[in-house]
Amino acid sequence: MWKTDAFFEVVTDLTLRTKKITVKLPSLELPLIIVEDVEALITDPADEDKIPLWAEIWPAARGLSQFIWENMNFSGQKVLELGCGLGLPGIVAGLKGARVTFSDYQPDALDICSRNAGLNGLAGAGYHLGDWRNFRLEELYDWIVGSDILYDPKFHAFLARIFADNTARGGGVLVSHPGRKPTFEFIARWRRETGCREYHTVIPVSINDPHFPHYEIHVHKLTRQDSPGR
Repeated sequence: MWKTDAFFEVVTDLTLRTKKITVKLPSLELPLIIVEDVEALITDPADEDKIPLWAEIWPAARGLSQFIWENMNFSGQKVLELGCGLGLPGIVAGLKGARVTFSDYQPDALDICSRNAGLNGLAGAGYHLGDWRNFRLEELYDWIVGSDILYDPKFHAFLARIFADNTARGGGVLVSHPGRKPTFEFIARWRRETGCREYHTVIPVSINDPHFPHYEIHVHKLTRQDSPGR
């Protein structure tokens, strides 16, 4: 059953119409279950909380996943993915050795995410149903990862608190975005306030979209000063 702001047993008998695809990253192909008709999920366009942003595989998720696959070693470490949606970056983190907890505020997102984790051989993953504005998770993680989670300044204070409260000593935060000004502003402020170190790179991402096929995805690796090396 579902229980808000707690770990729960995942329910997998979905009523959503889904289909299975293959997501291709450089040197990596992953089977994923996705929503067949995302627009059908929109029940109230005026309510931001009901816009199904979780149901898309965004370029920022692809860029973050590629960075993790090519640059990170999470062996034996605990990783929390915030705003996991369909779970692509967290799954790649799991393939790089992480013990992953996937978190989202939409039960349907965690349902599909759990199936995707199973498809890719991730056993023992955790799932947390929680809203950033009232996030109740006491666990500490070596890394918190999130793709395009800092897009809206109204969430910045809540995310800053989660970063501070749920990152273990020597840990860090790994975020990606398609060049959003609010994200750059948050990261600059976070560096000033915490004294963390930043490694910043840009990952080119191409998708099958006739209007916007190419993106430059910024990836920021923010580590605490007590972390042993970059």
